[in-house]
Amino acid sequence: MTTLNRLPATLLLAAIVPLCWMAPASARDSDVGALHASWRGCLHRNFDLQALVTSRTLAVESAVKSCRSSEAAYLAALSTSPLVDDEDVSRVRPALIQRAKGWLLSKASGTRPL
Repeated sequence: MTTLNRLPATLLLAAIVPLCWMAPASARDSDVGALHASWRGCLHRNFDLQALVTSRTLAVESAVKSCRSSEAAYLAALSTSPLVDDEDVSRVRPALIQRAKGWLLSKASGTRPL
């Protein structure tokens, strides 16, 4: 059990998400940073399409569901960091999804970074 396992999910999320920007530029661009951008772009595109035909709440759920493969790739890349392990990533996933949903729902009122 790592020290990070004892941290609340929100603190762990705050520690994990910036990891994609702490890697050297070449690793960041080809790995975690690119996968995070891909996941965020997938959420954005799917939400925008679904919001045209359904409620914003249903559009958020649909976008998250449609982008599971991008999310899984991003989380798998995070779990390769020497600072976190698979268990840490699994624990923080619900908080990350909630943050993504909040970001999508607040898009119309102003962009908030994911």
